[in-house]
Amino acid sequence: MIGSWFIWALIGVGCIGLEMLIPGFVIFFFGLGALATALCTLIPFVGAAVWLQIMLFVLFSIVSLVFMRKKFAKIFEGTVFNGASGTSPEDGVGEVVDVVDAIEPPAEGRIRFRGTTWKARTTGESIAAGSHARIVARDNVTYIVEKS
Repeated sequence: MIGSWFIWALIGVGCIGLEMLIPGFVIFFFGLGALATALCTLIPFVGAAVWLQIMLFVLFSIVSLVFMRKKFAKIFEGTVFNGASGTSPEDGVGEVVDVVDAIEPPAEGRIRFRGTTWKARTTGESIAAGSHARIVARDNVTYIVEKS
């Protein structure tokens, strides 16, 4: 007969696998809870009491979800090991871009950068459409540029 540890381990692996299909990064922690419960069922009195196994599963799942989700989310998002994510304020600084719509202070214009157009402001003088500019900073979704 299959032991209860095996069933909990199977549930755990299944939940972790489901995380690949269902976004939200929550089911993963139910998988961790099930795997922790599988380990606990190897203790004889825990393996004999189904109600205790269910309580341990709920406890481990909630604790892992509350205390570990934020830390794991950063790792799986890719921001921990890759500091140059596309959302950093320095994104594109120093690159030369094409000016699509003239940038006349204080009004904004548009630049073409990485295949799409973006709002842009200049650091001082006007920049005509069709010319080149250099990105010096980024303010949210607006690039700050200067004549190139």
